[in-house]
Amino acid sequence: MPNLIYGTEIMNDKQFERFEKWFYDYVAAFYIGETLYDDNIRLKECHTRRVCRDILTLADKLGLDEQQKLVARTTGLFHDVGRFEQYKRFNSYNDIGTINHALLGLEILAANKILDCLDPHEKKLIESAIGFHGDKDLPKNLDKETELFAKLIRDFDKLDIYFVMVERLDDLKKNPEKYMTTLGYPATDGYSQHIAQAVLEEKTIDYRDFKSINDMVIGIIGWLSDINFVPVLAEIKNSGHIGKFIKFLPDTADIRNIAKHAENLIEKKIKSN
Repeated sequence: MPNLIYGTEIMNDKQFERFEKWFYDYVAAFYIGETLYDDNIRLKECHTRRVCRDILTLADKLGLDEQQKLVARTTGLFHDVGRFEQYKRFNSYNDIGTINHALLGLEILAANKILDCLDPHEKKLIESAIGFHGDKDLPKNLDKETELFAKLIRDFDKLDIYFVMVERLDDLKKNPEKYMTTLGYPATDGYSQHIAQAVLEEKTIDYRDFKSINDMVIGIIGWLSDINFVPVLAEIKNSGHIGKFIKFLPDTADIRNIAKHAENLIEKKIKSN
């Protein structure tokens, strides 16, 4: 693909339009005409579109100025650019046992010189946010601006993954083998006790600890403790996604406790901000 060097500049709408064109042209080359494969490529393309849309929709509620909106949208556009090459190479979106998709994405952007046209400070903000977006925790020593954009993309990524997973819960039950490859976890009736306990204790869970789809769904509920912005929490609350995750899981005392904890946590975090 061609690079986009036009001389360094502060981000503007025209620049973002060029980024969009490059990205969607890049993604189009990954479709091969095979239904399941193309569906999984489309999954991440549509995820990116919704993340960009949600950032724009909630930007004013988040208090972002026009320049911050552009940086946040560009981060959203490129945060999963490594997913397509990851799936092409490994037929999987599970970083465990394949490759860190965020770092792969940064390599792709660098190889194509996509961000080289930007002001160096904005370029660094975008690269840092992309690089950190899939990490278990953010580094403790980030400057405030880097921390802002890193937290933004982490929140909006999670917000849409909630939507993606809820949309597929019925299919997960009916066709678990279809998701074994892309997600990397088997469908079982049980779950790991320590995963449930970690959610109740609001501990960050390492993806490597997941042993099943149920573990992953419980872990996704646990993301609530890492959501940073009230407008995103409000979207999650209003969507009803958490309740749908709970219904998908076994009806046990652990899961009922998680349901109550999740409800209380959302209310507490909204009221405290």
